[in-house]
Amino acid sequence: MPQSPSLPSDHAPFCSSDGLSARQADCLRLAGEGLSSRQIAGRLGLSARTVDDHILLGCRWLGVRTRVQAVALLARDDRRAAEPRSFTP
Repeated sequence: MPQSPSLPSDHAPFCSSDGLSARQADCLRLAGEGLSSRQIAGRLGLSARTVDDHILLGCRWLGVRTRVQAVALLARDDRRAAEPRSFTP
């Protein structure tokens, strides 16, 4: 069985606080870039079926029905996490 390519050491799932696995997050991030399951599979060294499974499980975890809803939810959360926070002692 071929091994999937390793990710850079500084790679982190973009939504780990939501409980998604790194692969679920990667698949949803790439789907958000407009890639199809087949294209995502090629990039990550997975089968398209495995990508679909990761996306489906990610959708279930996030409580949404479609990959579009999941991508939108994660993009919103990602933007919110990037916003500067004020510090009040």
